Amino acid sequence: MDKGDALSILAALIIVSAMALVFRPPVAEAGPEVTEIFAPESTTTPAATAPAVPALPASPDPARISYATGIRDYPLWHLPDNLTSRGGSDPPWKETGVVPFAYVEESRGGITRTFHVPYAIWRLNCSVSATVRPEAAHFRMALVERESGTIVEGADLRYPGSIIKNVERGGRDFYLIVGVDEIDSYRITLETLPEFL
Repeated sequence: MDKGDALSILAALIIVSAMALVFRPPVAEAGPEVTEIFAPESTTTPAATAPAVPALPASPDPARISYATGIRDYPLWHLPDNLTSRGGSDPPWKETGVVPFAYVEESRGGITRTFHVPYAIWRLNCSVSATVRPEAAHFRMALVERESGTIVEGADLRYPGSIIKNVERGGRDFYLIVGVDEIDSYRITLETLPEFL
């Protein structure tokens, strides 16, 4: 190998590294990590002279769920091949006043830290943004029960858009496995209804 070959390889590595930084910038720092139960703040009761209108409970700001670093102790840490068997989007709730209690917002895939959901009925509201190559965008997500490793819900979304998955399991620990290709960002918001708070 002569000197010209070595310089060509070095130049190619520098160019590839520069392009990787331009098209895939480093991920921003996550907000505060969540490992506790998502429970709402206490509610205030209306005064006795106020009209009899049911007050919505005061909801805290949604907590950010971050990615985990040590995943080998999780019972399942890879996405299954066929998430389309989980079906498409569930119908939206007709009730107004949906209460978001946690979220994941990223531009890359990964496995989240374990989180606890005490609510009997809740949902995953997923939205995906892709502007550079929307025709190649692919978002895959699996909600896994921590104790058993059972996939509770899954989503497979090609192209930018949104999908809602209703969950009727509460009082358990869960985590998310997310896989993405050619997307700018995604957001998974965990939501429930006021009557389940």
